[in-house]
Amino acid sequence: MTPPFVHRWAHLWPRSLIGRLGVVLFGAVLLAVIGNAIVLAQAEQDYGDETQTWHIAEQVETAGHVLSAIQPERRAAVADSLSSPFLAFTWVPNPAERASQGDNPASWLLRHEMIEHRPTLAGLDLRLRTGTETPSKTFDGDLRLADGSILRFGATDLPAYVPVLYAQLGSIALLSIGVLLMALFLVQTLAAPLKMLVKAADAVGNGPPVFIPARGPQEIRRVALAFNAMQRRIDRLITSRTEALAAVSHDLRTPIGRLRLRAGFLPGAEERAAFDSDLDEMEGMVNDLLDYLGGEEDPERPRRTDLPALLSTLVDSAVDAGHAARYDGPDRLPLTLRPLGMRRAFSNIINNAIAYGGGARVAVRDTARAAVVSISDDGPGIPEAQFEAVFEPFHRLEESRNRGTGGTGLGLTIARQAVTREGGSIALKNRPEGGLTVIITIPKQDEMPPKPTQKIAGHTLS
Repeated sequence: MTPPFVHRWAHLWPRSLIGRLGVVLFGAVLLAVIGNAIVLAQAEQDYGDETQTWHIAEQVETAGHVLSAIQPERRAAVADSLSSPFLAFTWVPNPAERASQGDNPASWLLRHEMIEHRPTLAGLDLRLRTGTETPSKTFDGDLRLADGSILRFGATDLPAYVPVLYAQLGSIALLSIGVLLMALFLVQTLAAPLKMLVKAADAVGNGPPVFIPARGPQEIRRVALAFNAMQRRIDRLITSRTEALAAVSHDLRTPIGRLRLRAGFLPGAEERAAFDSDLDEMEGMVNDLLDYLGGEEDPERPRRTDLPALLSTLVDSAVDAGHAARYDGPDRLPLTLRPLGMRRAFSNIINNAIAYGGGARVAVRDTARAAVVSISDDGPGIPEAQFEAVFEPFHRLEESRNRGTGGTGLGLTIARQAVTREGGSIALKNRPEGGLTVIITIPKQDEMPPKPTQKIAGHTLS
């Protein structure tokens, strides 16, 4: 089970490969910088404390030698002159008693470090007394001079060592930034071919084959070559099967025509009507199939077309045929589109609304960037789980679409094909009061769109 805090911060995790690698690299570099800073700071702090102890040992040794070499009457004044704000010296000529060495570990450690640096302090009977902390910033001690007098000293408020870490941290930060930038550049070089592959994969099925330039690392070149070979195989397979199916569908028109001619010589009127009905259904199937197969290669060029006039014509034809249909929208709305293809698309949707919904209500809404056409009916609607499936070729809904009413299952497929060619979209929506609404959005274009092209890695293919 994933902890709740993971879900809380999951939206901050980058979605792109470059972003995720960048965050990981940045985190690694940041941890390295912090770790190095801590280690260096501790090392320099220890070194600074040790250096400070050595400096005090030198001062104490020097003071002891100086006082031993001068006249006793001058020793008090000289001891005072050797004092500093952090280390005070006092000469005691005749001590009543002498303080003992501190018994805590910090006192013995400090004495050991001072004698290790200045061994002559051991012969002067150095005694130290410190607090319990290590290293101590406040302590006192004394030495026994050759004549038996005592040199006392006390350290108070020793200056904290300021580590000279900033230059080293700066060099580490610059090095880390350089490594991070180079790593991101490397990731970018690896991610660029992946972006090209994504663009090419998205273009599959939406125009001519798209080929990726075979360049970059060996593994990327192999992926590009394999993808291009796959594209060629898919294109040959689809082309050959589409041509074969289109040829068969087209050739079926000849025997259908002969059968229609022969049906006219049948003696019974009922038999002729039944025969003609079957031939009409067969011819409709062939026409729908040819329309679907030729949709991607439609040679029709876009031109300026009045959308309300096109829809009103279809609605008037439905009304003249005795169906319930009406149009509601502006009287004029010119758009640049393929009129025959869109007429076929709107006709399929209106016919579906009449056949399965009892009637068609066509409404047009003009927006700033697009024309929105809504075609509603009062039928049973379509289950939302089937909204995408009904656009698949030859797909029929048995529960809401009676097979006996005819049709090939290509009406909505051809409609979406035509709408997509115009750069628009088509969506389905069930009405709360019952029925289905098909919403078609057609973007406005001031100029005729050029022939579809694909551009991958600077290469324009048409």
